[in-house]
Amino acid sequence: MKYNRLESFRHILQEPVKAEFRLCMDGKEQGKLSSKVDCLILEMSPSGLRLSTPLNLPAENYLIRMELLFVLFSKPIRTIGEVKWKKSGNGSYVYGIDLEEDEAVEEMIISELKARRRTEVLTNKTSSDN
Repeated sequence: MKYNRLESFRHILQEPVKAEFRLCMDGKEQGKLSSKVDCLILEMSPSGLRLSTPLNLPAENYLIRMELLFVLFSKPIRTIGEVKWKKSGNGSYVYGIDLEEDEAVEEMIISELKARRRTEVLTNKTSSDN
C-alpha cells in the first residue's frame, strides 16, 4: 500500500484530536455502518488525515471506507474517507486516510485548523510570558 502525498499543506496536531469512525459496509449491507470506534487524529489536511486506533483493520487486503466524526476546534465535522496505508507499533495502528472530495468540508477543515492554530499560538505565548 504505497501512497504518494501531493498535499498543499498538512498540520501535525500538537494535541491529538479525539475522534470516532464507523466502517461503511459494502454488498448486502450497503448504506449500513458498523458501531463507533474511538481513534485519535494525529495529522490533518483538507483532503486527508493520519489517525491512530487499537483496531487492526485488514487494509492490506480490502478497500476500507469509513465515516469520521470529529471536532478540530468548535464545529463538528462528518466526512467519509478511505484507508490508503497502515503501520503498526506500540499496541496500536496508524492509518493514512484519504477524504472524499467535498469543497464545503475542505473549507471547514481549513477554517477550523486556522482557529485551532491561533489558539495554540496564543496559549503558548501566554504560558511563555509567565
